[in-house]
Amino acid sequence: MPSKGRWPSLRNLSKWSSSYIPVSFIDPKNSMPLTSIAKHLILPLALLAASKSAAGLDCGKAITTPDINQCASIEQKKVEANLNKVYQRVLKSLGQQDAPQPSSAAMRTSFIAAQRAWIKFREADCDAVYQKYADGTIRTVMYIGCMQHHAERRIKDLEAYESE
Repeated sequence: MPSKGRWPSLRNLSKWSSSYIPVSFIDPKNSMPLTSIAKHLILPLALLAASKSAAGLDCGKAITTPDINQCASIEQKKVEANLNKVYQRVLKSLGQQDAPQPSSAAMRTSFIAAQRAWIKFREADCDAVYQKYADGTIRTVMYIGCMQHHAERRIKDLEAYESE
């Protein structure tokens, strides 16, 4: 073992270096499992890196791929919230017809089934867009854009359905 304040020569390094290496690196029985390392070190660092608040992000000046993706995601969430609001409004209006029709329950069931089919279609269509750009960094923003485009079109369709 070297004396305090003095570095050993490289040829003697192997004789004393193991005493300075944590036991977990030498003895697998005492090592921290990878999931624990991820939970205690990697995950908090990743969350810290991703914690850039939306308020601090100027989407008009976004130039990096993560910032562009985050901005697209923020906008998509707004459109998605509007879609859900319009869908719930139309669904509610189906149960409030002036004169209850015997087919109103069937119409409501068909409307719900149509929305579920549309959701599956949109996911499949946008998955295809993602696969088209899978090798590039643009893949995520293209996927988000596809989801947003379909949502905006569906909002118009639902509003037209409501006004009929």
